[in-house]
Parts: sequence; C-alpha cells; structure tokens
Amino acid sequence: MPIPTSDAHAAALIQHWRSCRTRPGAMPGYDAVVLGRLGRLADRCALIATREGRAERILWGGPGFRDWFEDEIRDRPLAQMPDEIRRPIEEIGVAALRTGEPAGARCDRITDGIVTTWSLVGVPLANGGGTPLLLIHVDSEGVRTELMQAMFGATGQGLMALGAVRDAERAVADFKVVALNQGAAEIFGRSIVSLQWQRLSDFVPMRLGMTQRLSGILGCSERAVFELATPRSDGTTLHLKVEAQAIGDLIAVAMTDVGDIKAREDSFRFLFESNPLPMWLVDQESARFIAVNEAAVAHYGYSRDAFLARSLTDLSEAGARGPARDGHLQRHLRADGSLIEVTLFERTLAFEGRHALLGAAIDVTEQRRAEARITHMAHHDALTGLPNRALFGLRLADAIAEQARTGAGAALLCLDLDKFKFVNDTLGHPAGDALLRVVAERITACLRREDLVARLGGDEFAVLLHNAESATVAAVTGRIIEALSRPVRLGDRECQIGVSVGIARLPEHGTDSDTLLRNADLALYRAKADGGSVAHCFETAMDSWARSRRRRETDLHEAFARGDLALAYQPVVDVGSRAVVGFEALLRWHHPVEGTIPPAEFVPLAEEAGLIVPIGAWVLRQACAEASLWADPVRVAVNLSPVQFRDPGLVATVREALALSGLAPHRLELEVTESVLLVASEANVAMLHALRDLGVRIAMDDFGAGYCSLSYLQKFPFDKIKIDRSFVSQLGENPHSTAIVRAVIGLGASLGIVTVAEGVETEAQFAHLRAEGCQEVQGYLFGRPDSAPAIRELLRREPDLAA
Repeated sequence: MPIPTSDAHAAALIQHWRSCRTRPGAMPGYDAVVLGRLGRLADRCALIATREGRAERILWGGPGFRDWFEDEIRDRPLAQMPDEIRRPIEEIGVAALRTGEPAGARCDRITDGIVTTWSLVGVPLANGGGTPLLLIHVDSEGVRTELMQAMFGATGQGLMALGAVRDAERAVADFKVVALNQGAAEIFGRSIVSLQWQRLSDFVPMRLGMTQRLSGILGCSERAVFELATPRSDGTTLHLKVEAQAIGDLIAVAMTDVGDIKAREDSFRFLFESNPLPMWLVDQESARFIAVNEAAVAHYGYSRDAFLARSLTDLSEAGARGPARDGHLQRHLRADGSLIEVTLFERTLAFEGRHALLGAAIDVTEQRRAEARITHMAHHDALTGLPNRALFGLRLADAIAEQARTGAGAALLCLDLDKFKFVNDTLGHPAGDALLRVVAERITACLRREDLVARLGGDEFAVLLHNAESATVAAVTGRIIEALSRPVRLGDRECQIGVSVGIARLPEHGTDSDTLLRNADLALYRAKADGGSVAHCFETAMDSWARSRRRRETDLHEAFARGDLALAYQPVVDVGSRAVVGFEALLRWHHPVEGTIPPAEFVPLAEEAGLIVPIGAWVLRQACAEASLWADPVRVAVNLSPVQFRDPGLVATVREALALSGLAPHRLELEVTESVLLVASEANVAMLHALRDLGVRIAMDDFGAGYCSLSYLQKFPFDKIKIDRSFVSQLGENPHSTAIVRAVIGLGASLGIVTVAEGVETEAQFAHLRAEGCQEVQGYLFGRPDSAPAIRELLRREPDLAA
C-alpha cells in the first residue's frame, strides 16, 4: 500500500523505486535506483547497510540529510546514533526488509522545548547478491510543536508528551515518550532518561487499555479524562487519574496519583518553586495571588508579601487585562516602574479545594527590542540613519496605493551628488562618509514633516513628496539644490559639491514603482548631462534622448577601438616675436554618419563611460610621438581630465609616453583645470609634484573661470596660467574683463609664472594683451587647430615660425 507523506520528494522516491523494479514483488537493485536517475532526490537521502534483516550502519548521506542530522554520518554505526533517530530507522528497516516494500516512520526530535516531527520513508534495494541495502529519505520540512504548549495542555502532577507509533496499515500500535516532567518519572519510579523515547507499553501493560484509550482521542479537540490502575514493581498498585489532549499527532498527558493527594501537592510545589519561569497561582474569584515562585519574586522585584497583597490586574500596564490566551502578549509593570513585555500561559486547576489559575510568564522584552533593532537595520541606512532602498520602496508603494484610493498625487525626486567621487577619492572614505552625513541632514532640513528622504546607495538619494503641487515640488527642489551648493567643511578643508535632481510625478509619469523610478532616473540622467546642479522633470522625449546618448556612448567605444579618434594641433605664439613656441593637442572625433562631434559633447561622455583614462593615455603617446618630430624647443600641451588626474597610474603613463617617443620632458606641458584642484588635498599636490619630478611643465587651464584660483597658486608653483577665453573675448568692451586680465597678467609677472591668453581672434585683442605684458597667446588669429601632417608641413615650410 502507498506510504502517506507530505513531502513531494519522498513520493517521487517511492515512484522512482517502483519504476526500477524488473518484476512485481522484486526489490530493484542499488545500481538502478541510486546510480540511475535519483538526481536531486539524493540530497535528503541516506544509504543504510543491513545485517540479518536489520538496519546496521549508515554508509553515506546527502547534504540535506547531513544538515538534518547535524553531524557527520559517513560509515557510522546505527547504534551510535541518538535513540530518536535510530529507532525510526530500525523500524523502517525491519518492515521494509520483511515485506520488500517501502515503509515509513516518524521521527520526533526535541530542541529548546520545541518538538519537531519528521516523516522518514525507506525503500529496500538489492545489492548484487549480497545483503540488501536500505535507502532512507527525510522530509525537507518538519512539523514543529511547542513543547511548553503541549505541557500546559493538561494539568496535574505528572506530565508527558506522547507521539503515536503507527504500523504498516497506519493504525496506532503504541506510543513513545517524546518528553516528560519529573512528576511523571516519579509516578513510574523511573528516571527521565530511562523513560524518554521508550514505548508506553514498556511501562504500562497493553492489557490495561491505555494505548487504546489514547488512540481514540487523536484528531479530537476535547480533553479526555479517565482512571487507570497499574501495578508497581514493589507489588503495590498505582491509581492514576489521567487527563489527555491531542495536539496534532502528539498527545499531552497529565497524570495524578489519586491515592496520595499529598504527594501530588508536594510534587507540584517542587515543580512550581524550582521552575526558572516566573509562575503564580491566582484565585479565580478574587483575582488575587495565592502563591508565587522564587523566579517571579526575583524577576518582578516585589517581595513575596508584596506580591501576595496584589491582584493580577495590578501587574498589567494601566490596569489593563486582556483575555487569558496562551501566547497572549502583555505589558507588565515591575516594582522599579520599568515595563516589560511578557508572553503568558495560563491554565485552571483545583488547588487546596478552590479553583485557581496557574500562570507562567516568559519575558520577551529583550527579544522584542532585538527584533526591533533588526527590523530598523533592515530598513535604514547604517551610515546616515535614513530609510534605505527597501523601506523607500514600501513607502512609494503606499503612496501609489493611496493615490489609487483617494487621488492624492505625489512626486518622486532622484538625487545624485556632483563631484562626490572626486571628494571621496582625494580625501578618503572617512571624509566621504562624513560628507554623506552632512548631505543627509541638509536634505532632511529642506523637507516638510510628511515627506520622506532615503539613501539608495553610494551618493544616490531619493525624496518622496506627498500631496505636492508643482509649486511645492519646485520650492523643495530649489531648497535642496541651494543647500547642497553651499561649501561643506570637512576637518581643515572646505569642499564644494552640488546635486542633480530628476523628478517624476505620480500619476502623470507612472502609476507603478518601476516606471516612476525609471522616469525619475531618466530626468536625473538629463540633469547630469546638462552639467549638474540643476533639476529636470521627466518628459517623454527624455526616453529617446537617453537611448540616443547610450548609442553615442557605444559609438565612442567602437570609434576608439577602431582608431577613429584623431588629434589636431593649435599653435601657441610668443607675444613679442609672434613666433610659434608650441602647440596644444586637441582631441577630435569624426563620426561616419553624424560628422564632427564637438569635444564638449563626447569628452564628458568618455568620462562617464570610463573611457577617458585609456583615451587620455593614447593622447599622451600620440602627442609626444608627434612633438618628437618637431624642432627643439617647440612644445606640445596636453589637457588632463579630472578623471585622469585621479588615476594612480597617471605618472607611469606620462613616463611611458616620454620614453617611447624620446621627447625631452621639458617640451611636454600638462594642462589641468581648476576642477582638478577643487579639493586641494595632499594627494592632489603630491600628484602634481610627482609629474613635475618627471621634468614636464604644469599649466593651469581656464584660469579665473573656477571657484578660487588664487588659493591654488599657494598650493603649487605652476609653470603657466592660461587666461580663460571668456575674459579675452571682452577685452576693451567690458571693463570688468579688462581689469581681470590685467590683474592676472600682473599676478603672473610677480610670481614668475608665464601667462597665456586663450581665444585671441582680433588684432585689437592681441594689441591689448601685448600692452598689458601677456607673454603667450593662442586663438584663431594665429591659426586654427590642424592635423599633424599639416603642422609638420607648416614647420617645414616656415622654420622661422618656431622660436
């Protein structure tokens, strides 16, 4: 007959076993079952060697079986295994080897007051003419029963939990002792150890009918009460009152020696007083305490007399008293005024001629606090204390549900810090962490009470604005951008960052979390592409724009791989002689379909895509190789991206380019922008000195267009400063620009630094610069950027152009 099992793998094992039989009634061979298509079924199986019709030794077990056993089992005698595991396997072995058919048994294991019941199924296997083998499978999950619940399911002196033992026909043949208390052991004059896992028939004769009586209550919800007379080993008769109640396939049994009431009370008092759980007896009519144990006195802090002067209601917070249910959680007041959370278990019993309530309290205060801490940690960012991505997702889902119910709109803001990676890389992770904490505080200060800010990870934040009109969204966004544009003091340094914001509105831009987040990210992507420190609200066109930008990024990867990038060279001219003293190498990309792509468009894309470091290394090698063909001392200038400057291998890259080309180091100029020196850290200054030590010249590009250029000149002695073209273009027209140019040229002269003016396009501009004392110029007036062959031809035809 089929073996009942709740585990699909066990059923599959039996089906596989039957399919491997060559003829009805025959046991399939070990090779056919185990070495055949057993597959995943082997995970929770063990192979047992038998001897003389009995299971004897475990040969091996799958990982799942070993995890269940919680120990190594390979080549282990069955006799060395715990009784609760050994006995079911032995029963399966006897039945399966006798009938040649699958057999099942249950295994009950007890841990920390929890009984877990597992179904075991065994199939017999032929072993090439030798002794048969037995393949045992254990369920993937067991049925857990709280022992404390079972023990409190009955009242009285002796308590036992019994598990049904069934025969091959699934009829109850006996019971085994799963757990018992000291009172039960004393009733039968045996120790707990000697009784645990024994059959009931071992110490209560089957002829007395207790097994049949208990079998009848399985599956019933009501408690059974009956009396039993059983002989003692000393020849006397033990008269018991038995109370039993079924809990699943377990039976909780309470036994009272009605022949000696005093012995029962003494046993009860012993269990009561020595119990580590706080316990008490309460008079059901007055609700006042009759007795409390020592554990209750110690745990609650009241003296025994003070306890007995109170009622159970006095323990509850504010006198609250809920219904008496097992596992019912209540808040109790201790003598010192502190509150604790307890789980109560209560049962009625007769005590000294009156009805009483036996209660036991389990203090779960620390457990609940630990659970609360774990829950908080699971939903909050450890660094900033803000909600994390998981909690933000829940709150966003709540807002979407609320909008569906009431029509209340919301706005989702995705934030990404500008220049954070630069601060983190140059000042170190501790400074980056401190910066993120400041950012979290500033964003929070910009929000209303009902709004939510979360850190999604790295330097990404998200804000959820509830019931936010367009004006509110704009106001909050503006406050955030303004707050994060203010300098942040980190130790002895001041950092300037910013934030880009992408906005998606509920329900206009999506009615589910994924769509809203995606659209806010697209808006953020556009804000970053526009230079940062701005906010963009999602527009449908952004989707195609983002796809176009991703295609452009792919095209750039392919162009670099194919060698489609090129360098153009623009002359730098000495003001006094108008002779060419060098060239600035400028990167160019001619797209096969779209034509020339401006550097202002593809260089930031290369920085975002992680291409700028390899492209920058290629530019250095090409520029140095080309300059080596020019007459000495004509120089070549190469721009360094801020991303390149953060590359720890930059010095090695420059050294390699010089070595491969043979170019004298003093003929190479490296131009860095003020953004590189935004954080004038020791690492930045050390990098500049390491480059200077190679013998190359260092120039500051776009001087005056950044944040505070003068402070940079104190940190490092630059060889050259280049005046930004925005000032040169307004010379003679804008008095402020004219004054700035005059001041920069004078500053350079006083510090011994060469000044170069960029973007010179007219003779009037040139004359003004010459009059002010500017030393070098470049711009369309003296030549547009041209190819390397054209520059070489220029130098060949007019060698006097070179100083």
